Amino acid sequence: MWGHGDVPRVSLMGRNLNRAWRERGATGLEWGGIVAVAALVVGLVFVSVDNSGVTQKVSCTVGNIFGGEADCAAAGASTGGGETEAGGDTEGSDNTRRDAEGDTRDSDRNDQRGNRPEPGETAPPGEPSPGGTPGGEPYPEGLGPPANGTTPLENPEPPAWSPPDEGGGQHASEDAGIGDRLTKKAAQLAANALAGKWPDASRNLSHFLGNSGEPLDQDVDSMLESSQNLSSAVETAEGDLGLLAIERAQSSGATGPVTFPINTAWSGVYLNDDQNWYYALNGISWNLTGQVTAYPPTTPGGEWTYKMTTTVNIRDRYNWDGTKSTQIGPFTVTDEQLAELHRKGLAQEYTAVGTSEPRETSG
Repeated sequence: MWGHGDVPRVSLMGRNLNRAWRERGATGLEWGGIVAVAALVVGLVFVSVDNSGVTQKVSCTVGNIFGGEADCAAAGASTGGGETEAGGDTEGSDNTRRDAEGDTRDSDRNDQRGNRPEPGETAPPGEPSPGGTPGGEPYPEGLGPPANGTTPLENPEPPAWSPPDEGGGQHASEDAGIGDRLTKKAAQLAANALAGKWPDASRNLSHFLGNSGEPLDQDVDSMLESSQNLSSAVETAEGDLGLLAIERAQSSGATGPVTFPINTAWSGVYLNDDQNWYYALNGISWNLTGQVTAYPPTTPGGEWTYKMTTTVNIRDRYNWDGTKSTQIGPFTVTDEQLAELHRKGLAQEYTAVGTSEPRETSG
């Protein structure tokens, strides 16, 4: 889940706001979004609104997003997080920015879908829990039944997976107001602005705001390259599986190569050593599928060895638990505000999935 950590807040008002966006090369859509937000705020100031709670919420949202000091107590908003300097240049490739802006347009269209679920709607019998993925059972200790020789085996399907938390509630179960739409516009601006600096975080947030609820593939190879937390956990697991394969082959009395299929249980890891992936997903579930072959020594008294081919599979539910605030550069939005977008049908939680390219290891 993205947005599950804290980053700096910087006030960008007046000339500072203008300068920061000009240096980054703001697109016409982003400038249009700022104008739209400003128009909404000015309109609320001069147009009589009977519901004072809406006015308070809009004021709170604008103050938080642009680094102000708005008092959100009356609106019931949650704020927090530390303050440091915003990261440097947010300029990215034109293609990345266009992708983010395309998701923004899809988001606006999906707001009109009106796909509210029936009260109490649940998954059909035999299906995984909402947001989960189907699959079988992992092998005990990660290794399946052995086969003599080195013939490649069919790569097992990852085990069934269910989200570890319930998320923000039922999608489109509440009515949306102008304050919620303003929050969404601000979040869209944040996603577009940071497409160059944190491309996967921007992409995942844009997909959430796109409101489709469809699963989204993740670049697991980039994740492995960027996060030492994940790559170290995977390498340790691969080494343990190689040694276990040798132990089982030895105990069976094998005199030739023995191949085991691999399908491990889901494990968890936090990607908090890489900002892009931390804000894209924060914590993920991962498992290994593939095969490992144990080889007896080629000379008397020699050592057993192994060769392994694995793929890394990941799962995560992109949702908001409502207990923290997320500050991205100059933008600050609370988890609760984003969870409300899901409940009010303006955005939708989804499942992040991904599979790495095959990895070859030996030992």
